[in-house]
Amino acid sequence: MSEGPVHSLAFSALLPSQLRNLRDRRYQGESFDLSVAALSPADQIHVRTLYRFAKGVYGRWIEMRDAPDWEALRASVLSVLRPPLSISMKELGQESMARCGEGEAERALGKVLHDLRGGALMPLQLYAQMAEWDADPIHLRTAAFLARDQAKIMRNALPDLDPEVRRADETEKPHYIQAVVDKWDGFRFEREGHEPGHVRVTCTYGGLLASCCLEASAVDRIVYNYMNNAMRFASGPVISMEIVPIGHHAVRWIVANPVTPEQVDWLEKKTGGDLTCLFRGGVTRGGNGLGLSNCVDFVAAAFGLPDIESALSGKYLGAVVKDGWFLAWAHWPSLYSAEAPQQPGVQPAPRPAP
Repeated sequence: MSEGPVHSLAFSALLPSQLRNLRDRRYQGESFDLSVAALSPADQIHVRTLYRFAKGVYGRWIEMRDAPDWEALRASVLSVLRPPLSISMKELGQESMARCGEGEAERALGKVLHDLRGGALMPLQLYAQMAEWDADPIHLRTAAFLARDQAKIMRNALPDLDPEVRRADETEKPHYIQAVVDKWDGFRFEREGHEPGHVRVTCTYGGLLASCCLEASAVDRIVYNYMNNAMRFASGPVISMEIVPIGHHAVRWIVANPVTPEQVDWLEKKTGGDLTCLFRGGVTRGGNGLGLSNCVDFVAAAFGLPDIESALSGKYLGAVVKDGWFLAWAHWPSLYSAEAPQQPGVQPAPRPAP
């Protein structure tokens, strides 16, 4: 296996150099959601319990960031590992899925529940476990930002969970790509039986991430699905994230993790060599196969494509195994702003002609 993922002309040649955007207005991350009322009474309690926690941890950080009380923040983060939060994480969705009939309603419910249970909550639990023995302020601050992201994802998936803040999420507010680089570069993840691994980010895109919090949370629902899979299945200590401009109209995200020959063999057998199967749902190794199908929904919507098959056949997103690495990519419409400051460590891409 090579020491790093394939960032070569050979791999880039597999992907489109131009991507059509059929929308007449920018996609802001709406849809692919449910009302809280669609959940069972027990699951509504679980959702509100977890949301209060996520919103509360980040709120506590905002209050203390000029003079942090690290022990207080640590106690807040650690609460996710104890009842009632640990019970809510374990039981969320069970009653709703049991009551839901089969078909599209079941699939829509399953997709939303997948991101409520996963999203930023999965890595947040890892950082909480680290906090039990390591009170590193950097890690505690990371946990606070993971809590912020999870609260945003929950508002994206359940618009009526916190209507007032959801309306604020829809308000125009530039989000800078450097915040993504800062969040993920050096991000630690646990490896059973091995030393912790880390994420390495390369970014050459100089535009904005998103136009508002709601759009940023839609991108998060893609990136966290990719990263959670990579952290779960990485056979080595490094996960790579690459963010690059594609022409003037799109940004390419590539998340890559090393895999074992046995994992490669499993993928080949389960997909018949067609990894687009992973994005249609139903192909999973211990999960439910819905995470990557959420990703294709959002990417197709962002570019105004008529269906997910258009997104997959057009390589707007996908996956490949190459030289011992599993690489998953997704594109998102780029966003440039004359007001966006030069960001350290990010080489600006050319701006579109006026």
